[in-house]
Amino acid sequence: MRIAVVDTETSGTGPEDRILEFALVMMERCAHQTRIVWGHSALHDEGPPSTPEAFAIHGITDEQRRGMVVPPEMMDHLKGADLVVAHNASFDRAMLRRTATWTNDLPWRCSVRQIKWRRENVSFVGLSSLLDRYKIHRNIGHRALDDALGLAKVMLLRDHTGNMFLDQLVATGDLKQNA
Repeated sequence: MRIAVVDTETSGTGPEDRILEFALVMMERCAHQTRIVWGHSALHDEGPPSTPEAFAIHGITDEQRRGMVVPPEMMDHLKGADLVVAHNASFDRAMLRRTATWTNDLPWRCSVRQIKWRRENVSFVGLSSLLDRYKIHRNIGHRALDDALGLAKVMLLRDHTGNMFLDQLVATGDLKQNA
């Protein structure tokens, strides 16, 4: 099974906003062994400039992304995924759908809504909080590759039953298309 862990940084959260950076971390699952295979991110020049609020989060300038585009090879790997995981997947799915409508039809899973965090005594499920709780280091917070890689590492951890958090997502159904 090929699992794509994705994250986006965006120009804002409004209907006219678009992705500025896309990260894809590919995982491979064979029998009961899962591993991170590779990760890559790309800046993307589409849509309006960042809102001041969005820029304060990710720090991506318009100059950094000028003329940049997500390589088709990255999108091909996403197309070939058996499962797509994102933290707050409804947001990343909606943003990716604005750039590539076919991404809406992928088998999405949400690590916020579809993992039973309360059983792990986790009350706040923001990605930064989870990474801190599980002592997973990231170089730069709120940059797509570090966030996607951090999430992939969380997915490999074991819950209180001894199963990987990823197992909960594999066992659950697809996230609703407009969720």
